[in-house]
Amino acid sequence: MTKPLFNSLAFALLALSAGLGNPAQADDFPDITGKWSGSYKVAFPSGHSTHANSALDTVMELDVYKQEGNLIWVTNKWRRADADTWVTEYGTGSFDFEETDEFVISEEGPAPEAGVNTGSFVGEFDDGNLYLNYMGPGVGVSFAVELKREEG
Repeated sequence: MTKPLFNSLAFALLALSAGLGNPAQADDFPDITGKWSGSYKVAFPSGHSTHANSALDTVMELDVYKQEGNLIWVTNKWRRADADTWVTEYGTGSFDFEETDEFVISEEGPAPEAGVNTGSFVGEFDDGNLYLNYMGPGVGVSFAVELKREEG
């Protein structure tokens, strides 16, 4: 074995034994299972077919119905504040191994032809609340929302 290769292997073993590269353990992640709710304004771009250059008051209910370690499964329901009909979307997410209170959720919208496309949330669990930023690349929609855990 050549000396540079031996040194590289020795460094790799030392790094692993020092804890570098070890992912967080299942109990390192906060338990966010349960139902969460909040309201927000959603922004629509100029090319949107029905809400061009506008912002609408919206209500959201997020049900984190399953969590295994860093993985989460969600049902996201939302509606315009002045509407009675809910849109339901399903998604999965994962917590970050380094910043264990930060996570992402990717969801598939129910009907692209209805202007509801897939999108992603970047989130954080802080002070007992969920903070989400949404990006909907298919229709250029974005918003931020603070969700509080529902009692019961």
